[in-house]
Amino acid sequence: MQKSAENLFLHADGDSFFVACEVSQHPEYIGKPVVVGEDRGIAVAMSYEAKKLGVTRGMPVFKIKKQFPSVVILPHHFDLYRKISKNVHDILLSYLEEVEVYSIDECFATVKQSDIRFAGSADELVKSIKDEIQNTLNVTYSFGLGRTKALAKTASKLNKPNGMVILTNIKDEEQALKKTSIDDIWGIGRRTVPRLRDMGMKTAYDFVHYNSDYIKKYFSSPLFHLQQELSGSSIYELDPNADPRDQKSIQSTATFKPSTNDLQIIFTELSSNVERACEHARSLGLMTNFISFFIKNTDFIHHVGSSHLTLYTTDPGIILNKLEPLLYELVSKLKDNEKIRSTGITLHNLRKYENVPRDLFGVQDGYEAKNIIEEVSDRIREKFGHDALKRASSLKVAKKENRS
Repeated sequence: MQKSAENLFLHADGDSFFVACEVSQHPEYIGKPVVVGEDRGIAVAMSYEAKKLGVTRGMPVFKIKKQFPSVVILPHHFDLYRKISKNVHDILLSYLEEVEVYSIDECFATVKQSDIRFAGSADELVKSIKDEIQNTLNVTYSFGLGRTKALAKTASKLNKPNGMVILTNIKDEEQALKKTSIDDIWGIGRRTVPRLRDMGMKTAYDFVHYNSDYIKKYFSSPLFHLQQELSGSSIYELDPNADPRDQKSIQSTATFKPSTNDLQIIFTELSSNVERACEHARSLGLMTNFISFFIKNTDFIHHVGSSHLTLYTTDPGIILNKLEPLLYELVSKLKDNEKIRSTGITLHNLRKYENVPRDLFGVQDGYEAKNIIEEVSDRIREKFGHDALKRASSLKVAKKENRS
């Protein structure tokens, strides 16, 4: 994409998207507490009315029925969600030339000055797009417009649901950054937030105004680039062909010190990687039926293993049960003085949840039911940090470097 200093970025974020899609087909549910997840036995998505009652993500359906009898509980209809998502994409393309699908309910788009002039103003342009989506598809989106993708993403979260925040001057940007907690900044990892808080940063404004040389020296380059983005310097380009759910594999690796041939430590390191890879896959609604892993020694020689899974999953426990005997076999073949410095896991053959084939005896559905605990754990980690909840096999992990 040709960059231009005059280009702005638009971020469109669906409001309780799965629920909104269901309600679009059932107007009698408008304004009522609605939950999606009947077919999975837990609340996967909730309307704002359901949230106000006290329904939380991961709450078992039987408890919702008992405690909140007024709540309407519906099953998933992924074909409907994909259709509405595609229609939103098409509406954006009718106004703007380049649109990037970021997830099933999020899009970025490039806004040129000519687009703004044609609409009359930035506010009128965004409002026209927003109104057309709502009037034709009966779902609402919250919008953010800014000089960079990170600023646009920040803006869209400030006035949900059904909001519209336009950041076209530095004063508005500063106000938006002051309203955004350091915990809520797009792109900052959960392990990094406590470090930033220890350095005195409470908001995105604090992060932007922290010494950039220090950030560049002591943190990874993505964090430095994010600081530039939130400062108004466009680093992230728009990819109109991107769809994160189209990826075929997900990897998590880590180097640790000191190097070791202790089987328990090596398994702990690998377990931590499996948890991270599975968490990432769940966030994208993807599942795997084939995994590979490696352990790398101090001479950078890889020992590898792999395994097909019976069905599709993102449950770390199922994957680790497959990996454990394979890892033991690899470690048993190490030379006496051979020590391991890093481990890694790759999830292959990824499929979107809605496209995973079902078997005659319901075993696949049983696999997915086991993900309920993991999905609830994801929500806890989102709120309190990645290390707030871990498997016992991932505890007492050695000090890490260069995690990817």
